[in-house]
Amino acid sequence: MPTLHGKTVESRAQQAGDRTHAQIARRLKLTQSTVSRLLAGKTAPSLRTLLAIKKAYGVPLDELVLEGAQVPAQTRAEAAG
Repeated sequence: MPTLHGKTVESRAQQAGDRTHAQIARRLKLTQSTVSRLLAGKTAPSLRTLLAIKKAYGVPLDELVLEGAQVPAQTRAEAAG
């Protein structure tokens, strides 16, 4: 499962004037807790979320995902749940 490159998203968000997780969440139409988990690498982004970030901040998809990254087992278990 892919892991979001949180530093890239936060950097682009700041350039767009979104300095907090709450501001990022509003722009992406996600909850603040979801944004926090995504940026911390605790949960894998959905394709819909990746596309929303791409559209909102102009980040190419290949720059959004960390190569070879693994989502922690706890998160995988929750997703399967």
